Amino acid sequence: MTVETALDVFIDANILLLVTCLVWSTVLAISPRIGLKSNFQSQLLFLNGSIGAIFLSPIVVYFFGGWASQNSLNISDMIVAGYLNGNFKMDAEQLQSTLGLREEIVREIVNLSSISAKIFVGLFAATSMFFVLRLVLQGYRLWVQLKNSYLLKRFRYVHILVSDEISIPYSTRGLFQRYIVIPESMLTHQLDLQIAVGHELQHIRQGDVEWEFFMEILKPLFFWNPAYYVWCAQVRMLREYACDQIIVRRSPHGIRAYCECLLRASRSSTEQHGQLPTVALVEKSHSEKSKRSLLRKRIVAMTSDQGRKDSKLVAAAVSLSLVGIVFATSILMHNPKDWSHDRLMLSTIINLERMNSLNKTIPVPSYEGNTAK
Repeated sequence: MTVETALDVFIDANILLLVTCLVWSTVLAISPRIGLKSNFQSQLLFLNGSIGAIFLSPIVVYFFGGWASQNSLNISDMIVAGYLNGNFKMDAEQLQSTLGLREEIVREIVNLSSISAKIFVGLFAATSMFFVLRLVLQGYRLWVQLKNSYLLKRFRYVHILVSDEISIPYSTRGLFQRYIVIPESMLTHQLDLQIAVGHELQHIRQGDVEWEFFMEILKPLFFWNPAYYVWCAQVRMLREYACDQIIVRRSPHGIRAYCECLLRASRSSTEQHGQLPTVALVEKSHSEKSKRSLLRKRIVAMTSDQGRKDSKLVAAAVSLSLVGIVFATSILMHNPKDWSHDRLMLSTIINLERMNSLNKTIPVPSYEGNTAK
């Protein structure tokens, strides 16, 4: 793979992430009408599934890109076809320049042929390196904290640890093992301990720890894309809603005891977990007001629509639709290697216009008065 191809894939991934977030916003808006308003686990599956489809889209393009090119199923050919059919008016040369703008920018960045390209690449590389080093440092701090904790219980692949350095329970993982870390102060409250362990076990079952790792690993590449932060915020919110919903339905302690446990954990939180990636019982926040707002939303979410059953058929249809939109968008964005008939027609029009312009500027010699003798 060439550098230019890798940059094209990177740009496509960023565009697809933006498109996915826009489509996801539409799904959220219509979810009350299709019976999925309170099914947070399905919503989380939709969002993560569509994001996962972005990283599978190169495979789809590899198999279907050639067929799409033969049938002119790409955005640039559709625009040119619309121009040739008279659907909009625009200077042909300007249209050609607009369609080739991305290719020109990619070539400029790869070749570092301008000062702006050099500045952009330098800033991007420096910022990415900052986030990489930050992630390494956070991983080291997490490793130290796990090492300094002592084992309370172990079953299957999960280690329950106790630490005197934290005030909020959280779950994380190593290469092969998963960990649930409990604050030492919680050992005196058995009910809170049971609820916290159950909550973190549910996060492990849902794969939330792996997704947290995934989101943090992507940050050095997608830090500049607003859609990335929208995705992360939605995932972190929905995973808590889904976990709360499942635990409340299964727990014998009732919703009151669960909410009181969350309140106590929120009040006792004193640190901003600098160790990542972790999934905490109560989400970290930089302000007390924001923390209370997040907790209030969780309590409202788990106390509303109790006992309501959502349609699995509708959930499956929405999931397939989201993945289909991502794959279809990736195919439409694919630039064909060879020009289509419409692109050749556009090039011909541009050449004819240039020849016509040249003919107008070149004076035609006059032969009046030159008669044969």
